Amino acid sequence: MQHIFRTLILAAGISCFQQYSFAQDKTQGVIHYDITYHIHASLKPDQMQYKDLVPETVVEKAELKYNGQRLKSYFNDDIQNEQDGVNTSIKVSSEDGNEKYADIDQKTLWWVDKAKNPPVLVEKSLFEKDEDQGKETESTDTQKILDYNCRKLIVKSRNGPLTIWYTTELPLKAGSPAGAFINKGVVLALDSKRMSFKATSIEFVAVAEKEITPPSDLKTVKNSDQKGM
Repeated sequence: MQHIFRTLILAAGISCFQQYSFAQDKTQGVIHYDITYHIHASLKPDQMQYKDLVPETVVEKAELKYNGQRLKSYFNDDIQNEQDGVNTSIKVSSEDGNEKYADIDQKTLWWVDKAKNPPVLVEKSLFEKDEDQGKETESTDTQKILDYNCRKLIVKSRNGPLTIWYTTELPLKAGSPAGAFINKGVVLALDSKRMSFKATSIEFVAVAEKEITPPSDLKTVKNSDQKGM
């Protein structure tokens, strides 16, 4: 009887160890972000007359799903806001869309251009820089986000500087919920004049291949061809 009791305890210990090992698998998962849109800072001169009718900022959710070195990122670009009885519809303009797919190893990015009818899938080099993008300046500043050590990077753009916080402590080599892909690591936070975001949680869960695979029913066009359309 004593031998049986010891065997049961050993089996339970093995079971607990297996569950713990599974929970530590970080090769796939979902990173959740809060995105803050700075509405007033984004208004054009001819839109300033509506300043008092729209909120100064709006906070939305974004996410990045990944499996190995492939990912899908998504954020809501069609915001419906109600404040003081006034309904406001806000369309977020993004050069590379709000639904992106990337293969980090292949250095390729795809995004869905919903402005076309029917929508098309645009393909481009993942780390291709915009023509107006200036140099990147690495800083010695660091901070922890979700207990991950992050380094600071400042990138110039036509809309002003971007302050990026990225980590190399995740298996994913690069990733971002809204632009700002860099080949240094996963972007967990960004600050700019028009928008900012920060990771709020990470779930290390199974992500199916179909969730990170670009839609096959859309026509694929090269980014260089897209600019001329």
